[in-house]
Amino acid sequence: MQASDGAWLSIGMIENVSGSWFDGWQSSIGGRIAEFRKAVRKAVASTSRGGGPVGAVGLQVEREVQELTNEFGRGLMLEAFEIANTTSSEVTVCGETWGFQRVYRGTYETTFGEVSVARSTYQQKGKGRALIPLDVRLGIVEGRYTPLVSRIATRALESMPTQEGEALLKEIGVCVLSRSTLHRLPQAMLARVRDDMEGIEERVRTSDAIPAEACTVQVAMDGVMVPTDGDDAAPRGRKTDSPEPARHEQKYGWRSAEPDIVPDGVPADDATQAPMDSPQGRAWREASVGTVSFWDRDGELLKTIYLGEMPCYLKTGLAARLEREFAAIHEQRPDLRVVLASDGAPTQWEALRGMAGRVLGDEPWTELLDFFHGASRLGNAAKAIWGTSEEAMVTGEHWKTVLREKTRGAALVLKSLEYQRSVADAATAKELTQSINYLVRHKREERLGYAAAKRLHLPIGTGVTEAAAKTLVSVRMKRSGARYSDHGDSTILTLRAAILSDRFDTLSAEIESSYVLPVAA
Repeated sequence: MQASDGAWLSIGMIENVSGSWFDGWQSSIGGRIAEFRKAVRKAVASTSRGGGPVGAVGLQVEREVQELTNEFGRGLMLEAFEIANTTSSEVTVCGETWGFQRVYRGTYETTFGEVSVARSTYQQKGKGRALIPLDVRLGIVEGRYTPLVSRIATRALESMPTQEGEALLKEIGVCVLSRSTLHRLPQAMLARVRDDMEGIEERVRTSDAIPAEACTVQVAMDGVMVPTDGDDAAPRGRKTDSPEPARHEQKYGWRSAEPDIVPDGVPADDATQAPMDSPQGRAWREASVGTVSFWDRDGELLKTIYLGEMPCYLKTGLAARLEREFAAIHEQRPDLRVVLASDGAPTQWEALRGMAGRVLGDEPWTELLDFFHGASRLGNAAKAIWGTSEEAMVTGEHWKTVLREKTRGAALVLKSLEYQRSVADAATAKELTQSINYLVRHKREERLGYAAAKRLHLPIGTGVTEAAAKTLVSVRMKRSGARYSDHGDSTILTLRAAILSDRFDTLSAEIESSYVLPVAA
């Protein structure tokens, strides 16, 4: 936190403010602490005689201490606000001159509670919007919230529903925010920077180091269904015949989810393109998740970068972001072996192969169908032949082992399946054909080389990506009755991905910097 001249604010600077609140607080704190100690001794003595419930004293003591601390914090924040304010007749911001307009009181949310302060406002000649130097010097978010409060709000929203976040913050007693604020504030912050999001991601990426011991990078994609607003969804907020747009839309504009629109004549190939409204106004659509994971020479996972994207036609939004991550990694570490991984979805393989061709050119890469998806087809084939018998289980496991461990595993398993199909009845043969065709397609694309991959200690599964679908989306967003707007979904996915990727602090700093301007008085 800096004053306009670049000097760091310190307790010493605050103590030296003439007639400050801090001086008055110092003069009274001794008596208040003495009263507090007396009250604690009395309560402890009463409890010792059985005069109160067990644990009540400790809880009350800590809350009293917290309130004293919060009062002290509010006083110091008031001092800081007053220091950051100015009463100059003019101020200069980014080369533009603003003239003094008037002084009025404003209320700020701090981690210690609300603080009200008289602050100066400025305006350019010819009127127009007002400038509050205090706000842009300290990086006040959305005109009311300190940067730390905004971080707490974004952490709460990405972690839990807003009503749970409200209850938790109230119990903690620090940064008490309403559920409507927890819902609104993070969305406004992300809406403010969405046009610069590609640049922000690039700067965040640059500050994130690749593990030195990494030998392999795996790039993978997956899809996951999310509950979104359907055509029959009721408007949010207070009931009214003419609902207004969300505040972030009023302030920063509205953007439609155009990439989700299917071009004329192009068939829809996944659930993203055919959302079905439930009676509650929910439409389930397919969001996408991507991971870029780093592995050492022994095949141990070192680090994972997570990405999440709202439903988008052919997952083009996620594919573009994933390619930028991949390209930056390859530029920095061209020595890394590259593994592309996914389940059997053709859309995802087209995206992965396309980005590899553009980034790597003629350089080699490895493609692997997620082993557990391939293995599940073998298990299904065994059940189709032998039902749920022990023979089905044993044979299914044998086929999986051959596929994973033998150099020609795919060919050997397919030969066995084709023989079983030749002696099976029509219904069983039809089921076996589905598994055979699935494996043949991926064998033709050279995605079943598990034995060779294991010898090189390459990852043969997409467990990291499957887990991303659960942790990014399912754990947080698939709650009873939940539904999300496109921007609400995107806000949560962006914040959760940053947390899981250990990029939250850097992302937060980038967003918060958009609220800061240099003010010369």
